[in-house]
Amino acid sequence: MICRAVLPSETYAMKAQKFLASMGYPCEVVRSTSKKEGCGFGLKVVGDCEQIHRLLIQEGIPVQTVRIEREYQ
Repeated sequence: MICRAVLPSETYAMKAQKFLASMGYPCEVVRSTSKKEGCGFGLKVVGDCEQIHRLLIQEGIPVQTVRIEREYQ
């Protein structure tokens, strides 16, 4: 599946991208704009959303939300 992780800043998004890539998760930094989450930065990540959230928290990277964007095809 493809997950979207919303982070509080571009710096955290880039740090998370580097960390997740080192763990074997393909990901890209994306600009996040929504009425619910506001403006910010996030990642599109291929993998299990719960596992990705857990890894980021364990690494000390603050995460606002992680949700399924779509099923990987």
